[in-house]
Amino acid sequence: MNNPQPRLIQTYLPDGTLEGIRVIELSDSSIKAFVIPRLQLKNAKVREELLRPSIYFLVSSSDSLGYIGESENFFHRVKNHDQNKQFWDVAIAIVSTTNSLEKSDVKYLESLAVERAQSGSMTIENKTVPIRNNVHEFKLHILQKILDDTQLILTSLGYDILSSPDIKEDVWYCKSKKTEARAQFRGDKFVVLQGSIIDKSHSPSWATKWSKSLAEREEIFEKYGRDLGDTVELTENVAFKSPNHAGGFATGHNINAWVTWKDESGQTMDEVMRKG
Repeated sequence: MNNPQPRLIQTYLPDGTLEGIRVIELSDSSIKAFVIPRLQLKNAKVREELLRPSIYFLVSSSDSLGYIGESENFFHRVKNHDQNKQFWDVAIAIVSTTNSLEKSDVKYLESLAVERAQSGSMTIENKTVPIRNNVHEFKLHILQKILDDTQLILTSLGYDILSSPDIKEDVWYCKSKKTEARAQFRGDKFVVLQGSIIDKSHSPSWATKWSKSLAEREEIFEKYGRDLGDTVELTENVAFKSPNHAGGFATGHNINAWVTWKDESGQTMDEVMRKG
């Protein structure tokens, strides 16, 4: 993916609306994706492709949560998830256009995907990386290509659940009082990285003007933080919609992201991205 070539993504709307199931195909690819809103699950059973082996993703758009799985029969598996998993609102099933994926293939893809998702900007419900099963060496390149194509489709949908190992984003640093935060751009999100130290204190004026941000900050501390007394250490990556949003969280006051976030050499975002 170092020298990307032009690709064509095509979307088919079986019922003619954006609220229904979408079928997505990518040029020069052996896969297609079915994007299925949870409320439309009953309409998925008529698609014969969804009774085949697949790797699939359950996502919650509002909470930036995801889950990765594999199945020999996606429709039967997702009906179980509809009863037992509450967080998701959209399912994306990846199937072969030639019906060539086997059970061992999708199990291998699941392991690759969960491993890659650990550095994506979405929090995944999978707690461990599945054991990598053996597949024929002739298939390794094909399966890697399938995962890269899957990532491209997911990112085009706004779900940055997978992160390409070939793309290394710059790290940005925010240091203020006791805060030592690190972050990266990932897809359309700005992600504060696991291990960042966040000062618990905040300015009264910020809390008054941005009460929702303060509530969000405290919720993140509770869910993804390890209490160190005056500070909190993030135990997972946390995605924000912008560097300003992330900077407010990191510092507890209103900030100008262009001068608050700096690269490893100490240059501000303004100097690197606008003036550089």
